[in-house]
Amino acid sequence: MTKAAYLLTMDLLENYLKHLCGAENVKINEPLAQWTTFHVGGPARFLVIVNHKDILRRLISALEYLEFPYFILGMGANVLASDLGYDGVIIKLNFKNIEHNDVFVYADAGAKLGAVVNYARDHKLTGFEWATGIPATVGGAVYMNCGAFDHSISDNLVMVDVLQNGAIKTLTRNQLDYDYRHSRLMDEPAIVIGAYFRLNHGDLTEITKQMQMIAAKRRHHPKEPSAGSVFKRPKDGFYVGKVIEELGLSGYTVGGAQISPQHCNFIVNLGNATCNDILQIIYYVQDTVEKHTGVLLETEIIFLGKVE
Repeated sequence: MTKAAYLLTMDLLENYLKHLCGAENVKINEPLAQWTTFHVGGPARFLVIVNHKDILRRLISALEYLEFPYFILGMGANVLASDLGYDGVIIKLNFKNIEHNDVFVYADAGAKLGAVVNYARDHKLTGFEWATGIPATVGGAVYMNCGAFDHSISDNLVMVDVLQNGAIKTLTRNQLDYDYRHSRLMDEPAIVIGAYFRLNHGDLTEITKQMQMIAAKRRHHPKEPSAGSVFKRPKDGFYVGKVIEELGLSGYTVGGAQISPQHCNFIVNLGNATCNDILQIIYYVQDTVEKHTGVLLETEIIFLGKVE
């Protein structure tokens, strides 16, 4: 494609996005650093806020027809965005309904996980206390099977509504091949639209107490911008943060990024970190840990854009 043809295509796409989603919901060359908890990342060609499921369906159909790249971004808490940005469409889901009946709690993909936790508490439903304080949307949590304190989102999940091949379909938990920080959704083109969870009736006082205990544990995590735990736990009994600390890497710094002395499975942004700074620490930790233990650590982080 010539430069002139490319610019014409971008102009037409920009107008289409503004028509479909509303001009106020379309941002051009938007810094990804403003949308990720690492606070790093260059500009996205387009960032679009989508308020309705039917608009999402039409948008995805158009982008796939044009073969134009897109990425669904939740709260950006598990994402490392390239310093070069993203030459595509970043999509933020802004439908956030939460409701329940005697069987399920249903939540739209754009709802914050914390909002579901609070909704469950307010309706005296127990089983989600462990998710207190997790900075994720329902869609992102279901997509990568987020978890904490020996729990995972799949523990409570029953069904998921997804957009796939232009249609919305419902998949059961068993169809999603859940594993530690992984689901089938990560291996095929499908977008989480909403999820159904089974919770139990409980005592409000006890639910609130459990939430307060989890919140207290989270207060010991680093306060600087980060993406939470960087590396997956490779096997039971292998505590990544402890191993990194024992290898003398606590406080290891590259540019504006540092292995947190407070929790060595966190890499924090000291104020001016770049994606490349963080990458250099990740590679150094992987090399050092493999050299001394024979274990190659895998990252929990999703890389966005050209990250090398």
